[in-house]
Amino acid sequence: MNLSIRRRLLFLLLSVICGAWGIVTWRVYVNAQHEVEELFDANLAQSAQVLFGLLKHEIEEQDDEDEDDKIIELKEHLLGHRYEYKLAFLIRDSEGQILVRSATAPLFPTPSHDVDDKYSDYLDEHLWRVFTRKYGKFVVQTAQRYDIREELISEIISSTLSVLLMALPLLAFLIWISVGRSFKPLEEVATDISARSPDQLQALDIDKIPLEIKALVNALNNLFILLERAFENERRFTADAAHELRTPLAGLKTQAQVAQRAIDPQQREQALQQILIGVDRATHLVTQLLSLARVDATQTMQTSRLDMDELVRQIIIDLTEQALKKGIDLGLENTATLTMIQGNQNALYLMLRNLVENAILYTPEDGEVTVSLENLQTSRLRVSISDNGHGIQQSLRKQIFERFYRGENQNIQGSGLGLSIAQKVAQLHNVEIQLDDVANGSGLCARIDFLLL
Repeated sequence: MNLSIRRRLLFLLLSVICGAWGIVTWRVYVNAQHEVEELFDANLAQSAQVLFGLLKHEIEEQDDEDEDDKIIELKEHLLGHRYEYKLAFLIRDSEGQILVRSATAPLFPTPSHDVDDKYSDYLDEHLWRVFTRKYGKFVVQTAQRYDIREELISEIISSTLSVLLMALPLLAFLIWISVGRSFKPLEEVATDISARSPDQLQALDIDKIPLEIKALVNALNNLFILLERAFENERRFTADAAHELRTPLAGLKTQAQVAQRAIDPQQREQALQQILIGVDRATHLVTQLLSLARVDATQTMQTSRLDMDELVRQIIIDLTEQALKKGIDLGLENTATLTMIQGNQNALYLMLRNLVENAILYTPEDGEVTVSLENLQTSRLRVSISDNGHGIQQSLRKQIFERFYRGENQNIQGSGLGLSIAQKVAQLHNVEIQLDDVANGSGLCARIDFLLL
């Protein structure tokens, strides 16, 4: 069963309070017992002194009387309080003879030493607290049953516990209300979120949010940002796909209609050839769009240890046929001795392939495209893709990373997405694609610097 935080806090706080009350009650009991003992022992000592002062004159007047007449026994004393029968006193002479004895006093043992003493003993089936004090040749003993002390301690503890127990329901109610008011900001956040429509992804206001739930609200705001970005990417992908696929699909339909109506076999063959070219362009565009959508949806990438030399060689092998169709010399120059980096192999393959493919696409026939690897000192690896094409003007080098931007080469087959994909992958790997002029000639060089392992 899942308990609410409010119930858990109520249970926890009441448990802690009851535990603390238990400790306090135990300490009250110990302290009360000690103080009661001290108080009643002092009372017994004072009673002994007062008793001796009151009876001293009567005792001295009876010194010459017979032995039986010397004992003053107060057996006919009427008890005026319910505690009186639990109090007793007794006076002896130097020979141990009882001179005065209260009606409820048992025969306390004769003291064996000459100093004041207090002790506890069972007499007449009751536990008594006895105080003994000597005055010259007289011994005064006052006593008190432990019942009185225990009753007084019980009264103190019971009164304390009764107040605590009566306060417990009120305390539970106050805790319940206080916890409820404390959770009101969280309930307001939940109400705000539940009342939102799917397209309301603006950040929650954190100005009046308690510190305890501010981390949760910040996490929700970050999630809203990611969702907004994902939805924006989805909307942009849908718009891009609809916009870019409309033209090639319309062309395919037109060429299919031409082939359908063509009477001349050569005209029909030419229309079918244009259909195949259009299908290739549409396929390339869809592939680039899907690649871009996957990269856009990725915020973090799983990385692993990989060898850039092997990755670049695989890209050159894969694009050799495409380069040969244009008579382009596609080669590799590797002067690096260290080529191990940390990255996502599939994403880096997509980035470098797009850069190399873009260089092949925009390099004139019989041109050159070179991929080079070199170490910068001992901490970095530079990957460069250079060509001897017409290059790009300095003012346009930022624009070419925008989606579907193809500059002045609108007649060249392409989707305008390759560099956008490459830049996104570079951002996910915390690297930058730099575009520079080729030294000693025309063309463009794209450089990326990676940290070595």
